Parts: sequence; structure tokens; C-alpha cells
Amino acid sequence: MGGDAPLVRERLRELSGPDLYRRNAFRVTGASTCAARRALVRRRQQIATAAKAGVAVGSADAGPEDLRAAFDVLDHPQRRIVDELFWLWDAPDATCPCEPELHRQHDAAVRAHARALEGEVRGPDAARRPAGGPKQHPAGGKKRGPKRPGRGPRRAAGEPQRAAAERRDQLWHSAAQLWRKLLGQRAVWAHLRHRVAALDDKRLTETAVTVLEAEVRRVLVSAVTGLAARTEDPARLARYCAQWRWTGPGLLGEALEEQLTPLYEAAADELREAGDRLAGAFPDGGGKTAATAVAGDLRARVVPVVERLGAFTGLGMSLSVGQLADTTALLLNNCAVALSPASDTAPPDRESFGLLDLALRLKPYEETRRTIEQNRARLAEAGVWFSTAKPAFDPVVAALETAARQLGRKDARGAAGTLEAALPSLHELRRLSRGAFAALPDVPQAVDRLCDSTAILLNNCALALGSRAGGEDLRLLELAEGLCTTEESRVRIAANRALVDQARRSGYGYGTPYPVRRPPRKSVRTHLEEIYYGESPVAAKVWAWLVALLILGAVLVLFG
Repeated sequence: MGGDAPLVRERLRELSGPDLYRRNAFRVTGASTCAARRALVRRRQQIATAAKAGVAVGSADAGPEDLRAAFDVLDHPQRRIVDELFWLWDAPDATCPCEPELHRQHDAAVRAHARALEGEVRGPDAARRPAGGPKQHPAGGKKRGPKRPGRGPRRAAGEPQRAAAERRDQLWHSAAQLWRKLLGQRAVWAHLRHRVAALDDKRLTETAVTVLEAEVRRVLVSAVTGLAARTEDPARLARYCAQWRWTGPGLLGEALEEQLTPLYEAAADELREAGDRLAGAFPDGGGKTAATAVAGDLRARVVPVVERLGAFTGLGMSLSVGQLADTTALLLNNCAVALSPASDTAPPDRESFGLLDLALRLKPYEETRRTIEQNRARLAEAGVWFSTAKPAFDPVVAALETAARQLGRKDARGAAGTLEAALPSLHELRRLSRGAFAALPDVPQAVDRLCDSTAILLNNCALALGSRAGGEDLRLLELAEGLCTTEESRVRIAANRALVDQARRSGYGYGTPYPVRRPPRKSVRTHLEEIYYGESPVAAKVWAWLVALLILGAVLVLFG
């Protein structure tokens, strides 16, 4: 290529990014893209004279250094031609043979794109201004007063954010579509070749137009991807980026990766350091303190980066964003587990739920997601246990312990009173175990054990009171029989109740300090019948010995 190609590429690199139009030399100086060398000299002198008089001329945000750099660009035709491509063509001094419609389409694309970028960089209100910026008043002079009614439409101070967002979306959509339509016309490059000829400078050849045609899409894409690392709404910007896919395969992903790789690498380093800190805290103790610090660092410095990168995952980047999100979610899960005690002595830390919810929001891989969901379910169950189930269990357990001590002091009547006072709480607990507590692991079984223990204690109270209680013993046994949850307790209590009934009918008094009455002794005939029919526990042994003796006798007969 010609010698002007390096300078063209250098200027393209300088303009690449969200400041594509703001740094344009024609915008900064206010000069026309068709201005001849003599007109530029006059413009420079005009700006210098105005500056001495304290009058702002040119761009409002351009200082003396910006103006000097802009005129230097316009003095080099290889650099100037780049700025001409990205500024307004429809000028009164235009001499090109282009159709007026081409200039209008080009300027519409430039204005829409410039306003869209300005809205992202300086806020939504900036997108309402013309591409060249607002008009200025003399520096140091009087500011213009407020507009009088009727001079133009005024925007309501409380304009809905939705309308502003729709206006911004429309600008980005228009910019992408207008540039796409424009670059599909050969007349654009014919205009630039005419401008090369009109500038009539030996330093500039048509090679510059060839470079522009090859690189213009990359520059356009860089304008939107340059915002990826700093936008406040990555998901919205990702939608805008997707509108520039037409620029070519891989171009959008490469531009995004160039902007986001530093963030990705910084987050990966933070994750490695956080993992080491969390793992090193447990052998020496202080795991909860370390987990709190690590979780705070992840929230502040890693999660925002992961969410930002996640917004752009479908746009052709090769960064391992999924793995980064998975590792972050797993570390958040580990912090949540470390913050909540493993024992049943204290409720789970509320921060643990926030960390687990945040980890799920990062959309980790399936295996990690299942682990996090299981841990969250476990913590939720523990939370229900401490907030609802444990307050219902504690009075009943305390009553059983008190009754057991009273029985140990041979205070059967006091123990029975303690147990009966706890029965309403126990029945409520049974109701909850079939409803609100049914999903909690081990809680229904624990309730059954409490009921069975209460039944045994009531049984023991009844037997300790004996016939002297005047029917109180039978009533306690009836209560006990209704609370049984195991077959063994049910059989024992039913047998005791039958004995009490039989003794009462026979007129015998009874009373025993033992918690369980022994069953009546069986006769030899009963034992033999049980052995014969295989109902006794020793039946298997007896029949095994008989078979062994028969086999031994047969062997002796055969070989004797």
C-alpha cells in the first residue's frame, strides 16, 4: 500500500471508541468537511482572535490544546480524510457530484450515532442535543435568560424514564441501520475518492480510501463496545452491541474481548486469592470471620464483573465466562456454609441465604446449582426448625424431663400432672408434624418419639399410682394407649391395662415401682406347643438340633 496507509490507520485508532465523534477535528473546530486550506487558515485565525476577546468559538468542551490538535489533524490530508468520513457532508461549499440524498443519509447516520454515544457517555439528556453540541454564549458575558413561553417545546421535568429509554433505543437502532445501509452503497467510496482528488495533495492517494473501506466497520463497532466495561446497564448495552453484528463475523466478539479481558483477568485473580484465604482459615479456626471478609470482597469486586461479562456472553467472545461464574458461585456457597453453624445449637445466619441466592443468580453449571439449592434447602429447614418447630418442641421436652425426675423421686401424681399439662402442646405438635413440619427431615419421626415417650411415662405413672388412685390409673393408661407410636409400647401398655382391669374386677389391690409389668409365666405345655408350631424364639434352635441328630444317626447306621 501507499505511504499514507500508516497515518490513516493511526488516525482510525485515535478515533476508535465512544469518543469517535466527540474527538472529530471538524466538530472541535466547527469547520466544514469541504473547507479548503485557505478557509481553514481563516478559521484558525478567527478562533484565535475570538479567544483573545473571551468569546467561545468552536466546540464548547474544547480547550486550546484540543483546538491545536484538531487543526494539526486538518493540516495532514491522510488524517483529515478519516475525520471527513465521520462528520457531516451536507455543507454549502460542497463541490462533489454526489446525489444530495447520499449526503443526507450519511449525515443522518452520523447524527444518530453521535447522539446515541453522547447519551451513553454524558447521560440521556445529552442525546437530545444536536451532534455538534449546544450553542455557546460569550465567555465571561451575560448568560441568556430563560426561554419565554411559546419559543419552543419544553420537556416536562418529570418525563418518564420509559420514554427516555425508548428514545435511546431508537437512536441506537437508527444508527446501526443507517450505517449498514450507507456502507452498502458504492457511492460513499466514490465521494471519498472525489475528496482525495479535491484536496490535491501528493501525500494523499486513493490508498487511504481502500484502508477506510476495510477498517470503517471495526471503528464503528469499537464505539459501542468501548462502553462495555463502564456502562451502568450491561444488559441494555449488549442489546445495542447485537445490532452491529452485520459488521462481520467475529468482529463484535473481538472488540468486546479487547475491552473486557482486563476485567476478566482481574476477577480471576481475585477468585484465586479469595479461595486461598477461605481454605486457609479453617485449619486455624476463624472460618466465619474469613468467610465474612471473602464474601464482602466477592460482592464488591467479582460479582459485578461476572454479571457484566455474562451480559455479553452470546456475542462471540471466547472468554470462559461460564467457568468464572461457576467458580464465583461455588465460593459464595462455601462462604454461606461457613457462616451458618453445622450444629443445631443456633439458627442459620441470614447472610447465608443472601449469598446462596446471589450464587444462583450467577447461573452456575448444573452440578454446582444442585449443590447450592440443596444447601439452601437445608438452611431453610434449619430456619423453620429454630423459628417454629423448636419453640413447639422445647416445652414438651422440658415436661418429659421434669416428669422423669418426679417419677425418680416416687412422685407419680406430680409426674402425671406435668405430663397432662403438656398434652395440648404435644397434640399441637402432632398436628404440625402432619402439616407445616411434614417437609422437615426427621421432625415427624421426632414427634413420634416424643409421643411414645410420653405414653411410656403415663403408663409408668399409672402403675406407680396403682389401685389407690381411684380409677386414675385406668384413665392414664387410656391416654398412654392413644399416644403410642410403636408396636412394642402399644402391646406393653395394652397388656398392663388388661391386667389392671382384671385386678380391679377381682378386687385385688396392686401397685409396683417398676415401669413395666412382667407378663405371666407360661406353662411347659405352652412352651412345647410354641416350639412345635415354630412360634417360640428357641424353636429354630430346637428344630436345628433335631435335624442334626437325625443326620448323625443316619450316618452312623450307614457306616456302622
